[in-house]
Amino acid sequence: MANDGGMVARLEAAVVERLKTLQNEGVDVFKTVDHWRHQIGIGNSGIASFERFAPFAFVKWRPESPQREGDYDLNQKLTIAVAIGQINTQDGDARIGSADKIGISLMHSLVVNLLDGWHPGEGFTCDDFHYDGENENVDWPKMCGIEIYFTANYLHTE
Repeated sequence: MANDGGMVARLEAAVVERLKTLQNEGVDVFKTVDHWRHQIGIGNSGIASFERFAPFAFVKWRPESPQREGDYDLNQKLTIAVAIGQINTQDGDARIGSADKIGISLMHSLVVNLLDGWHPGEGFTCDDFHYDGENENVDWPKMCGIEIYFTANYLHTE
C-alpha cells in the first residue's frame, strides 16, 4: 500500500515487512501484520475483532516530545510501537502460551530479539532502534495484548 513517502510512514512500512518474516520453529508468528489502522475498535466489532486478527502485530509511530541538548541542538527520538495480541481457549493461555499456540510472553521475546539493535536501512536518517519497554493494553482471560516500544535517535541532516 502506498504512503506519503515521509520517513515515519516508510519506517512503519519497514517494520511491518520485518515483522512479516518473524517465525518460531519454522512457523509464522503472526497471522496479521500491518500498520495500525484502528483494526481493534468500534468500527471493527471492538475487542471481538481480536479473534479475526490474532495473532497480530500492528505498527505505529508514537510521537514523542522533542528535547534539546545543552547547546540547544534538537535531540529528537523516533519511537515505534508494535502492538501484539493473541487469543486462546483456556484462561491465561493467551499470555503464557499452550502446546498449540505461543503466547504473548514468547511473542514479546521474539519481537524484541528481532528489532532491538535493528536499523531500517539506507535512506533512513536514524540510529539503530533499541527496545524501550512495553505497556499492557488488554489482559482478559482469553485475550492478551501489549505494545512494545523501540526508540532511535533521529539524525538531522543539513
